[in-house]
Amino acid sequence: MKNLLLIILTLNFGLTFSQNIELIESRNFDGAIFPKTYDIPLTENPPIEKRFTPTKEEIVELEKQLRGQIKEINKNKPNQGKHYGPIIHKRLKKYDRQYIGFIDQYGQRVIHVNFIWNGYSIWELIRGWTKPDDSWKTEWQMWFDGGSRFWNINYIMDKKEFVDFSVNGVA
Repeated sequence: MKNLLLIILTLNFGLTFSQNIELIESRNFDGAIFPKTYDIPLTENPPIEKRFTPTKEEIVELEKQLRGQIKEINKNKPNQGKHYGPIIHKRLKKYDRQYIGFIDQYGQRVIHVNFIWNGYSIWELIRGWTKPDDSWKTEWQMWFDGGSRFWNINYIMDKKEFVDFSVNGVA
């Protein structure tokens, strides 16, 4: 098997305990809602003055819409090619989520969602994949590589529309 390089950039500069990150759990997903004041290290995008804190009700609506649309979104991804890793729409429950809200250039309220694979099989663990720790609950995660184990998408709230679907590549 080809060995893959998975680079994990976990950012923690001592800010996480004062950030008021709210955890949300259901039988379909687990997630962390990051407040508008959360300082995402190494980036100013989106700027704090253009952010909002999504509510649990807004996240539940987003997840409901996602379950109904993800198969089509995943199928229509241009230049996606062959998946490497889990088939997203078949294993959606196996991803932990991170949510942060922002106002886009058109004044629309958008929720950005990071998806972090948490459904590792014994075979994947034997092949060298390591299950992420719980730092996704307190620290914004940036993953490079890993294929469909790590992906993100934006949800335009008023339109109930998903845009900017992005699946990580592989080395």
